[in-house]
Formats: sequence, C-alpha cells, structure tokens
Amino acid sequence: MKFIPVGQEDPIVTFCRMVVDTKYEDLPSHVVNRAKQSILDITGVMIGGSAMEGIRPVVDLVKDKGGKPESTILFYGGKVPASEAALAIGPMSRAMDFAEIHPEGFHCTEHTVPALLAATGLKDRVTGKEFITAFVVGQEIMLRIGIAFNPSKAWTFGMTTGHYIFGSIAAVGRLIGLSQEELENAEGIGREMTQPHDTAMLRPATLMLKVHQGFIAQDAINACLLARRGVTGPRHEVLVGPRGYLTFPKWETDPSRLTKGLGEEWEMLNVAMKPYIGCESAHTSIYGIIDQMKEHNFTVDDIAAIEIAQPPVSWQLACTPWEEKMNPQTGYEYQFSLPYLVATAAYDKDVFLTSFTPEAKARQGVRELMARISAKEDTSLPAWATRLITTLKGGSRYSKEYFSADVKGNPQNPFTEQELIAKFKKCVPYSACKLSDATVDSLVETILNLEKVDDVVSAIIIPLTPM
Repeated sequence: MKFIPVGQEDPIVTFCRMVVDTKYEDLPSHVVNRAKQSILDITGVMIGGSAMEGIRPVVDLVKDKGGKPESTILFYGGKVPASEAALAIGPMSRAMDFAEIHPEGFHCTEHTVPALLAATGLKDRVTGKEFITAFVVGQEIMLRIGIAFNPSKAWTFGMTTGHYIFGSIAAVGRLIGLSQEELENAEGIGREMTQPHDTAMLRPATLMLKVHQGFIAQDAINACLLARRGVTGPRHEVLVGPRGYLTFPKWETDPSRLTKGLGEEWEMLNVAMKPYIGCESAHTSIYGIIDQMKEHNFTVDDIAAIEIAQPPVSWQLACTPWEEKMNPQTGYEYQFSLPYLVATAAYDKDVFLTSFTPEAKARQGVRELMARISAKEDTSLPAWATRLITTLKGGSRYSKEYFSADVKGNPQNPFTEQELIAKFKKCVPYSACKLSDATVDSLVETILNLEKVDDVVSAIIIPLTPM
C-alpha cells in the first residue's frame, strides 16, 4: 500500500497515516524477515551491553524512583512505569556500539526496539505480529527523516542528528493503538523535544552516548501517553515549512526523500549490521587491514607504516583531534579511535569486547603499531569508505580502497542466518544475568519466528529477566 501526501499536509501527517493504517498483512515477506533479523541482532547487542559501564547507575536510579509496576527491566528484574523502563533499557542498546546503522539515516534499531520492549507493559498482551508491525513502521519513519535531515552534512557544523524520537514515537504509538489524531499530537510533542545534538558528548566521548538512548525511548513513551490523555502538540510545520524540523539546520536538507515510495520502498532494507564493535566510520579500515594481511600474508611485525585516508564524516568521528585519538582514555574514546581500532584489528583479526579490557588496551605491541599509523581527510572518498596504504619493513607497499559494501553485514554482503546467530551468541557471556544455552537457543528460535508468538513478554522479556 502506497502512502502519498494529501494536499499541503506536513509529511508527519502522511507518516502517521502510514503508521495507523499499515497492517501486518500489508508487509512484504522479505520486509518481515529483515525485521526479525534486526530484532535478533539488537537483542544480542543489548544482552552484551547490559552490564557495561554506565548501565547499572541508570538502572539503580530507575529502581530507586519506583512507581506503577508496568514494564520489566530486562536483565535486572523489577517492574516500573513503562517510560522508566525505557530509560533503563535504552542505554543497553548502544553500550557496545555494535548495533545496525544506515549509511544515510544513521542509527535506528537501538532506538525503536528498547522503546517497544518497554511499551509492552502498557498492553495486556502484545503479539509477535503487532511487535513486528510497530517496529517496521517506526524504523521506516525514523530512517526517512534521518535521510532527509542529511546527518553527514551536520558533522561539518559540529552537530549530529536528533531525529530519532520521531521513529520511536511512531513505533510505540502503533503498538499501543493511538489514533491518527493522537499520533499526530504525539509526534508534535516529540518535535518540541528534539534538535540536532552537538558533538560534545563524544569529544571527548562520554557516557551520554549511551544514556541519551534511554532519554529518547523514555520521551517517546511519555509523548504517546500524553497524547492519549488529550495533550496536544503542533501538527503543522512539524517537518517542513518555516518552523519545520528540516528547515532550521545550517546545511542543506532534502525533504523530497521523506515520503518517496512510502509503503512500497523500504529503507530499513538498506541498514547494515555491524561485524565489529566501535565507530562505523572505522569499519572499512578494520576490514581493510585484516584483508591485506590475509591476502598478502604478512604479520604485525612486518608493518612499517599504515596510511589511512578517510572521507569527511569518518574523519570527524574517528580521527579528530588526532592527538586524542592516539591517546584514548575512556572506554568510549577507545571505540572512537581509528588508530586503536586498526592496530587492534591487525593483532586480533577482530574488534570485540575482548579488545577493550584493561589488558588489551595496555598491550605494548598495539601502542607501538598505533604510532606507525597516520591518517588524513580525503573529500574525494564516498561516505564510510577508506583508502589503506600499508608499507612493510621490507619495502613492499599495498594500497587499496575499501567501501562499506565490502564489509560483512552490509546489505550487499549480508550475514547469513548462521552468522547472525553466531554474533548473537558471541554477546551472551557478557550478559548482566546468566543465560543458559537452552534459553539462548529458545530466544533465537522465537525471534526468528516472531510472527508466531502470542505474547512477547512471556516469549522474550521473561527469559531475559533474572528469576
């Protein structure tokens, strides 16, 4: 079913009509299958992130506040108001920096799924089909607004995008059954909560990188609940027009991308799954050094120098200021340090949680290799690409450009189902609560057949909650 703007309506109205009118039966089978894979991926990422730095203080705050027992806090137990559960769950999705990302719309699943999991407590029962439908419409709207906002350009101005709440509201609103008018009001309320975030949270990288996911999920649920109670928000010039979200940035946005092919073309199919922990902008370089070492059969000890060229967004994220990237201090600074990530990949042929232990970060060999890595900005390279030039001590020199499509997990080079399951299980040992092999296998089977589930809480949330 295709959705097109009617008259001069703001695109948010068109989006809300799509959210309210789309039925599970309207979703193509390949979209449903991709949705289930995305939900499996982010669930594994949340498992792995559930005990990382910064999570426990947020959970403790939420538990101390208490309130109406609506929704369960995954991995920690206890029931709290749905919006408070969202605050606790949200940061877990970003803690590893291992979740999906769209090349133009940026982060997505780590916003929609935590909000949806928390919102399940607002209904007597949520079926798998209801969860999938809410996820798909929320994901699609989030990505389309992100693409139109042009977050890659935002980095030129020291900003990053803050559009995520629109998709989270859409997902939650669909799940709890808001009407068209209520959802428009909820999105209008969300419009007043968002703006482009500046890059202060990651220069230097701080725990707000993960905690702000919880705020977005919390605000999305509150916006929907307020709208249900009759609180109104702006419903005109929400996205476009003189006061619209896409008109106030200093860079060029593209409103034409908002509703093009809406309901028939699915941007969520263009989302990439991460094979490595750490900033997406470093992934082609990580892949590149592993590829060169394998193809040309050399070791770390053979490397004299590595020169890396990065496109503007990647340069801003993982390379500047270079002095700080060469001497990361906090866990997140390591995850956003191109020289550390590439040096680690050369040693381990992977970048995972084991790459960020105190012992791993203190390795003398990694530090010495970092000192032999240099980087420069190259505006001729497309987003997320890299040019890697490796010079060996014997004089051999290997130069190659790598693109996002080369990296495993990209839609053009997707994970197989078994590879996706392996990624999920790789995260399990780091869970805040112990998960048995039987529980893990059951969760995988359940999520990959989510449309058959009668109750998401009993099928997914309870197994991820300590008894």
